[in-house]
This record gives sequence, structure tokens and C-alpha cells, in this order.
Amino acid sequence: MARKQKRQATKPRRGLALSKSLLERLEDGQYIPTYEEVKDIYGPAKTLGTPKEVTLAMDASLSSAGAYTLIQHAWEHGQGYALGPSFMGYAALSSLTQNGLIRACIETVVDDMTREWIDIKAVENEGQDDSAEDKKVIEDALIDFRVKDIFHKAAEYNGYFGGCLIFIDTGATDNQLLVPLDISEKSAELKNFKRFVLVEPINIFPGRYESTDPLSPRYFNPDTWWILGKEVHASRLIRICGNEVPILLKPSYNFMGMPQAQLLYDYVIHFQDSRTSAARLLEKFSLTALKTDMEDILTNPNATRALDGRLAYLASVRSNDGILAIDKEMEDIVKLETPLSGVTDIVRQMLELIVVINRTPAVKSLGISPSGFNATGDSDIRNYNDHVKSQQEKVFRAGLQKVLDITQIVTLGRLNQSVTFDFVDLNKDDAKAAAETQKTKTDRDVALIDTGVISEQEVRQRLSADPDSDYFGINASEVPEVHYEEAENQNGPIYTP
Repeated sequence: MARKQKRQATKPRRGLALSKSLLERLEDGQYIPTYEEVKDIYGPAKTLGTPKEVTLAMDASLSSAGAYTLIQHAWEHGQGYALGPSFMGYAALSSLTQNGLIRACIETVVDDMTREWIDIKAVENEGQDDSAEDKKVIEDALIDFRVKDIFHKAAEYNGYFGGCLIFIDTGATDNQLLVPLDISEKSAELKNFKRFVLVEPINIFPGRYESTDPLSPRYFNPDTWWILGKEVHASRLIRICGNEVPILLKPSYNFMGMPQAQLLYDYVIHFQDSRTSAARLLEKFSLTALKTDMEDILTNPNATRALDGRLAYLASVRSNDGILAIDKEMEDIVKLETPLSGVTDIVRQMLELIVVINRTPAVKSLGISPSGFNATGDSDIRNYNDHVKSQQEKVFRAGLQKVLDITQIVTLGRLNQSVTFDFVDLNKDDAKAAAETQKTKTDRDVALIDTGVISEQEVRQRLSADPDSDYFGINASEVPEVHYEEAENQNGPIYTP
């Protein structure tokens, strides 16, 4: 019985709880782990979302699908060290949320992703010109449902943990959660819609999916999710995920993406080490040495007592006002200094590498101007805004469209598939620049009309379709009549427009 308990105690735990010896061997880059050790490293992530038997069943499914065998094959062909880093785990990632640099990088992008938010594109419904009123109703509903705040928090979870889920709460419970949610005008369940609920990824786990048929739409695409022991159909959830990982790594990352915090962690650690080393170097920047006859001091008993007292006195009064008396013939004092040239540049470059990986300008995330670059601040900000726009499209687009459809059904009682939205551009010109742009367009249109290239009707159509003009949305077909006034001059009456 004792031997059995000993074997159970020494058995390696699953997930990321690897033994110290195994971690040391993996860091060498030469060790090839066994098949079971590969399963420990790249097995399903540990969460609070599901019962233990479900995790074991999923692990067995991945094993039969050959996922672990392919990773083992990579280790055997010398590619294991590159594959070594795996999912850090939600406990470690939760700790990284307390790191100031990682938090600054992620929060900077997230804040800008939801700063200007969206512009709903309302379309006339069956010829009725009620699009403006419907748009106002939908916008008010999005505010009431706190959609902007929820997606802001979801983007944070995407940066810290690799993704999250948003639950569509209609009051369904127990077995009703496994029934697909009908998102249409005929849905009776959506009449009981209550709210959108953000679910942190520590509480979720993938449910049923296909792992052997790549042609199936369910291939590594769960149609159910476990949320703290409750199995929920995927149609009742909105999945937020930015940095998708390859198929073989999906189980390790809980079918979410690569956390931005994990990508930044290595660079943040290097910067912190460099900063600590620079701080230690400052302590040793200047060293005062007392040259004296050490042979006589070390050979005589208790001879160091007097020397220790003199050195202590030197340390205590060492300043511009301190004075030390030394022997003229046998002693001397010299000052040794460590050169610090280049240390600041090294530490600064380590810091700038962090924002490079995060694809944000240093002046945006850190409030400092990068050294060694000739790019202007305006171009950096413009490129960064383009990156924010791409992140909005990748992370938010599908989920927000689903929210918009649900909001139409809940508030208007109908679903217009042509109603969509655009993310408000962060690169908008200021009022003066916008006015100058419109004036340039007007001068161009006047010149084209005078030369007969285009007509006034075509110009009105352009103004009506241009959201930046002051005449956006006007009826292009109703051309106003031009009245001419009769005026007198020295040569007789003329007509002046």
C-alpha cells in the first residue's frame, strides 16, 4: 500500500505542472521528451470550465487524431527547442496583468479600439424613409446594453488571455442552453433578451468538435462550450479572439489565441534585467581605493582593526566636505570610475523593442520619442491608427455584427440584413484641414462642370454620398432652380446669376 501511494505521489501532474528536472532538460535544447511528456506540455489547458472526465476525453480525442504524434515528430527532428514555449496558463497570465509595461502596451491599443467606436449604416426599409429613426433606436439600445464597455473589456481579455466569450443571455437555463439560438425575426426566445455577459477564459472549455475530418465545418471548431460546468451551444456565444494559433496548438491555448501578454513577456523580462543591471552599475560607478602597506597590516595580529576604523571613517565622511589624512610616503588614494557610455542606449533600446513587438509608437505607449529613427510623429501615429483599424476588423467585426442583428430584433422587431456598421476612422482631419479638402473638391467640380466633363447632377450625387461633406444625404435628384436678377450698368441691362 505504501509503495502504491509513493508511485502516485511521484507521478507527474498533467498540464503545465512539469517537474523541475524536465524543465531543465527542455531548456537545454537537446533533450527529446517522451510521448507522455509531450502530452503534458501540449495537452488541454487547465481551466475551471469543465469536469475532469471531459478533459480526459478531449485528451484521448487529440491523441487518436495524431496531434501529439506530430509534435513528437518535430522534437525528434531537432525542432523541439523552437516548439518548447507553450501556453503559460491562466494563473501566470493573470499575474502578468499586474506588470506595468505589459498593461500599458495592451491598454493603449484597447482604448483606441473603442475610443471613436462605430457608425451604423442605416438603409431604407422597403422604401420607407425611417432609417434615421431606426438608427437612433439601435444606437440607444447599444448604449443601454453596454456594448461598448463589454467589447472594451473583451479586447482586454484578448490581450491578456488570448480571447474570451460573450454570452447572449435570454434567460435560458439547464438543457435549454444546448438548443441553438434562433437569431431571426421569428425567434420567440429573443423577446426575452436580457443582456450580454462577458465570460473570462479561465471559466470556459471547448465542448464537442471534430478532430479527424479536416473537411468538416466542426473541425477544431466547437459547437458547444463548457462554462463552469454548464454546456452551452456556440450560437449563444460570441467568440472574441485575435491572434489565432495553428491547429496543433489550439488545445493547449484552450481554443483561443496567443495572448499578447505572453508575446511581450520575454521582451519585458529582458528590459527589466537590463534596468536592474544598470542600477547595480550605478552603485559601483565610483570606487575609492586606499593604497597602503598591506603586508605589515596582514602579518601583525589585530593590525586590521586600525585600518577598518580608517576605512569606516572614510566612508562616513566621503563628500566634498570630507577630509582624510594619509601617510605622505607609504599611502595614496585613487578614484576608480566605471565608464557608463552606451548603458543608457542599451536600456532604452530594450524598452523600445517592447513597443515594436506591440506595434505601437513609443511616444504613444511610453510618452517618449524613439532614438535612432527619422520618422515623424505624425506618420508614426497614422501608421498606428491603421494598425488599430486592422485590429478592430479582426477582433470585433463578426461579433459586433451579431450584436447588431440581435439589437435590431429586440428593439425593432425585425432584422434588416443590409444594416451594417463602419469603425470611425482615427485619422480624421481637423476642422481646418477638412474645410480645405472640401474647398479643393469644390474647385475641382466647378472646373469639370465648366469644361462639360460632368454635370451639376453628378456633383450633387457626390456630395450626397460623401459623409465628410455638409450636404451628406441630400436628395440628389431635386436640383434647385436658379433665379437670375436683372441689373443695370452703364451699357444697359444685363443678367447676373
